[in-house]
Parts: sequence; C-alpha cells; structure tokens
Amino acid sequence: MFAVGFGANLFSALMPSYKHFYNFTQAHVTFLLAVYVLGLIPTLLLSGPLSDVYGRRAVIRPAMIVSAIGSLILLAGVVLGFGALLVGRFLVGASMGMVLAAGASWLKEISAGPAAVSARRATVAITAGFASGPLCSGCIAEWLPAPDVVPYVVHIVLIVVVTVVAWNTPEAVPSTATAGGGTSPERVGVSAGGGDDAALTTGGKAGGVAIFRGRLFSRSVLTPRFLWAVAAWAPWVFGAATTSFSVLPALVRVEWTSAYSGLIAALTLGSGLLVQPWAQRLGNRDTVAPAIVGLVLIFLGMGASVLVALSNSPLSVFPAAILLGASYGVMMVSGLREVQEIAPPHELGAATAIYYSLTYAGFFVPFILSYIGPAIGYEWAFVFGAMVAVASIVPVAKATANASVHARATG
Repeated sequence: MFAVGFGANLFSALMPSYKHFYNFTQAHVTFLLAVYVLGLIPTLLLSGPLSDVYGRRAVIRPAMIVSAIGSLILLAGVVLGFGALLVGRFLVGASMGMVLAAGASWLKEISAGPAAVSARRATVAITAGFASGPLCSGCIAEWLPAPDVVPYVVHIVLIVVVTVVAWNTPEAVPSTATAGGGTSPERVGVSAGGGDDAALTTGGKAGGVAIFRGRLFSRSVLTPRFLWAVAAWAPWVFGAATTSFSVLPALVRVEWTSAYSGLIAALTLGSGLLVQPWAQRLGNRDTVAPAIVGLVLIFLGMGASVLVALSNSPLSVFPAAILLGASYGVMMVSGLREVQEIAPPHELGAATAIYYSLTYAGFFVPFILSYIGPAIGYEWAFVFGAMVAVASIVPVAKATANASVHARATG
C-alpha cells in the first residue's frame, strides 16, 4: 500500500515542472491529477468484491505490476507527450484502486484488536506513501536533472523491491458467507493449504463467479448510517487534501516551485498521518463524532485558504495545509472505521471499495477550481467550500447520534 501510494502521488509535486517545461495550464495539470481517479474507481469497485472471493493476494500482486507499468509510461511522457501522461496516470490510478480495498481488508484480517486499529494501519500505509512520494519527487525535480524522468525511475525501483518481498506473503482465511447463505470456515477463493488463490473451496470456479457477482455491491451502503454518516462527507477527504497541495501552492510565488509543492504535499498528508492516533482515540469515546471534527477542520482550513488567496504569501499556506491535512486524516480513519463496523464480513471488500470511490471523487476538486477560481476569485470559492462544510455538520451529527443510540440499544 505504501509503495503504490508513493507512486500515485509523485505527480502532485511535478505539476510546476510540467507547467514550466511543457507550457501546461493549471487546468491541464489538475486534470492529469484527477484522471487517475477514472482508473481508480472502476478497478476499486471490482477489486474489492473480487478479493472477497479469490483472496487479497490475488489482487495485490497484479496491482504492483500495473503500478510499475504506469510509472514507466509516465516516464515515456517526456517523448510521447500529454497522451502518454494521461494513460500513465490512468494506470497508476487503476493500480491504486486494486490495492486499496484489498489491502485495507487484508490488514483488518491480520490485525489484532478492534476495527479502529486496522483502519488506522491502512490509512497510515496509504498516507505515508502519499506524503513521501511528492516530497521525494519535489526535491528531485528541483535539484537533479531530468525532473520528468528520475522520480518515476525511483518509484519503479521501489515497486520491484517491494514486489519481490511481498509476492508470497501469506494471508488470513476468515469465515465468510457461502453462495447458499451458510458459512464456510474459509474465504471462497483461498485454499486451506495456502496454495493456488484461484482454487475455490466452494463450488469451484462457477460457484466463485456466482458469489463474486453477488458481492459487486454491498447492501450496507444503502443504510441511513452509511449514507449520512459516511457518504455525505466522503468526497471531502481528498477534496480537502488535494486543494491544499495542488491549488494553494499555485496561488503564491516562490523560487523553488517543485520543492515547495512537495513540501506542502508532505505537510498536508503528514498532518493527516500524525492526527490519526488522536482520531482513533476520539472515535473510541462516546462524545463528538470524528467526522464532525473533520468537518470543523475543513471549515477552518477553507478559512485559512481564503487568507492565502488574498495575501499570496507562501507562509500563509502552511497553516491552511496543516488544517486541511488534519481533516483528511480524521475523516479517512473515521470513514474506514464506520465501514468496517457497518459491513458484514463477506461484503467488507465491496463496502470499502465504495467508500474509497466516494473519497477519491474529491480529486476532481482542483480541476473544478481551475475554472471557478479565476472566474469568481479563489477566495469566494473557498468561502463557498467553508459554507458547505458547515451545512454538512447537522445531518452527519444526526446520523451518528442515531447510530450511537442503536448501538447502545442492541449492545
């Protein structure tokens, strides 16, 4: 999860380089940032339930290969141009989609303790990769030759090393529902002896396909708890983070643009990483819901972003990045925890995939802002974002309160 996340977010710190050397506009680079989601969501929605049937490792292995191929095509973009960059970003997104649901579910299965522990571990792995990728690529682009080549070479080497180490990593075999509605001591798709991942234990390949089709969608995501306590705010997770590291640096003038962008990305995602232990403890208390805290942090972060737009000061970006990054960390952990508590075991992969898909829709926020910002002023766009965050608090608070009452009544 770390290695694929590292490669997925390399591009964010290279946006100034592509604008400078290729004469790309802000709309060009933010679309390249977002097109990765078009590859991510379909594979995420398929790979989650696929991993429920055939096993997590059967999805993680090809994900690492696709990630390396994506970086290789991005590397070739220096010659092949914008089209190759689109394809490369799409494939990098596809690899991220494959690893997200399967990786998070795998961590839950091998982690001791409550759902919050595995949710935090999954988010830490992803966030550490997201943060270190742009920090590394930003420094390379600023002070080493071939800024549009060397960062991708670093990622390919990392993927090769991780693939060799992780290829035969064993996986847990939890109980799961069978095609007939009963239970089996093994997940369909993982043999008892740890052999071929495709050797179905229930009904052979035909049974596995039937179960896979039945798990493409998790009915748990239609519950009021998921719709209001998760889906209502999920796009804010990456909407806030990407606004911080791909929009705010473009509003200020600095000498070392790539290094600065990488630093802001690392600060944003690093803040999200550091706040997660606190977010986990907050979720264990019967007080305010972590999602509400996340929305308040978004409100404050959008307010700080207004100051960035008005002052154009490089220093003003730092508090905004910390606030928006903290909101990312709190809400990512909160959402994963909710999903792992709501979804039944045999639908966990599908439910996690749907949750991640909703969060990654936020990657289109910078692309939308590249048009709205110049039209009405970035400060007003951020004011509108702050108002939406505040308006979201009421339904989220009501849904989480109802879920808490129900949990006490049934506990």
